[in-house]
Amino acid sequence: MSDLKIAVGGLDYLTEQSTAQFVIPAGAGATFAVTNNIATITTNAAHGLTFSPAANVLPNYFVTFGGSTSGLTGTGILVGNTFRILSIPTTTTFTIYTTITAATVTSMTVIPVFYPQFISALLSTNANLPTGNPYPQFGTAQCVNMTLGANCVAQYNPSNNNVPLDATTGNTPGTAPTMRTMAAASTGAQLRFGPYDYIAASGTTATSYFSVVE
Repeated sequence: MSDLKIAVGGLDYLTEQSTAQFVIPAGAGATFAVTNNIATITTNAAHGLTFSPAANVLPNYFVTFGGSTSGLTGTGILVGNTFRILSIPTTTTFTIYTTITAATVTSMTVIPVFYPQFISALLSTNANLPTGNPYPQFGTAQCVNMTLGANCVAQYNPSNNNVPLDATTGNTPGTAPTMRTMAAASTGAQLRFGPYDYIAASGTTATSYFSVVE
């Protein structure tokens, strides 16, 4: 008769994180102003972005854009590209690096996005954002347990080129990377994210929950 052994889990579930953010219309009064490649985007109403949220709530380091823009000058496009947020001066303004010099953004939407590699890093003792090009670089693909509310979707980047843009990445691309939905809003899943896959705000008021598996 063999001895019975108690199974020991081999996975480490990092502290569950959440977000209640959703897509923000830039609005009729929105503006886009650039000085030395630093664009200040002003939304018509509070955008909800913050580097310092409550405990176990995801901070905002990256954003993409939906909707439409017009009057673009300079190099690149806003809609569909992902940008690192440089600063959040007020509840209605934030800044990004771009080689676009002018744009009309009243029909644009602001979409907070979250990379699981960064979620993992923020839960570690070394939560500093990496420098250099490209990033994020936190090792291999990341497995994430998630319960998505109506406010978020999980998306993957099949061409592995959705690099968050800032001064280290050069000119703003004129073609946005392809992103495809792999988990819809109001669903649950355990998914393995590649380096440039992310969770994107979507839909309406709700809360989504995430636990990264090491």
